[in-house]
Amino acid sequence: MENKRYHIILASITFAVLMWISINMGYEYTVLRRIPVILENRREDRALKYPIPKSITVRFQGRGWELAGLYFLPEVRYFIDLSSLNNEQFVLTSRDFAEHVKIPLSIQSLDIKPDSMILALEESREKKVPVIPRVTVTTPDGYGLVGPVRATPESVMISGAHSTIDAIPIWHTEHRRYDNQRTAVDEQIALEDPQNYAVDFTPRVVRVQVDIEPFAEKTFEGVSLFVLGAPANREVIFIPPRMDVTVRGSIDDLSKLTPDNFQAKADYESLIDDSTGTVIPALVSPEGLKVIRKTPEKFQFIIRKKL
Repeated sequence: MENKRYHIILASITFAVLMWISINMGYEYTVLRRIPVILENRREDRALKYPIPKSITVRFQGRGWELAGLYFLPEVRYFIDLSSLNNEQFVLTSRDFAEHVKIPLSIQSLDIKPDSMILALEESREKKVPVIPRVTVTTPDGYGLVGPVRATPESVMISGAHSTIDAIPIWHTEHRRYDNQRTAVDEQIALEDPQNYAVDFTPRVVRVQVDIEPFAEKTFEGVSLFVLGAPANREVIFIPPRMDVTVRGSIDDLSKLTPDNFQAKADYESLIDDSTGTVIPALVSPEGLKVIRKTPEKFQFIIRKKL
């Protein structure tokens, strides 16, 4: 008996929900829908003179059942036929919407953005631009990036109207983030897709590599100090005569270095103009290293005639 009651209750709730949906879907509503723009019959040797968006936003009004159908109709696209287009400008406005989109007649389009698009073609041009990976990598303590982020290929061929591609100096990949990364990143990443049809590009995907290795600190003692621009009859005596440098880098890189790979430099003219008798040399170190300490930071100096 109890089981029969459960079935009756469930059937009653289901019937009530269906009745509620049926009644409410008969009312009129407005919905906002993004519709893809599809360009048909494009010629490879011609480019759009003005950017055309890849989608438009339309506010529709109609009964609930009719509006629900918009989300299940694959042919709801804004089609533009370019076969008869030439160098002369042709303007599409919101009044042309019904000619390009197939929707039930009972549904009204209230607001379309953009409300107009300018169509014109010109000769397509090509040029290569560098690929810039948009990659964010963080590493745990004891690990670090070795060398730059690399993209293969390093450049991408873009094509479009002359005025459009002249204004594009680089091309980015899609953004990727790698947190607490302990191993190298080696991944195929898509190039950033433009929001309009003004530019085409190839390839669509590049290989992005980031080297990550265990890091360590190492101190290189006895780094030499050099003076730039000193006259032949003058010499500079530094006190103390050498510098100790502590750096952080990959274990592999640190194992290959000696103090001779570092140079501490000072300009002779700046020493002449200095009235304090101390100088902070500029340190030149190999790429990929982070300088942690320089001991000492400041040096006393004496300028004298060569003996």
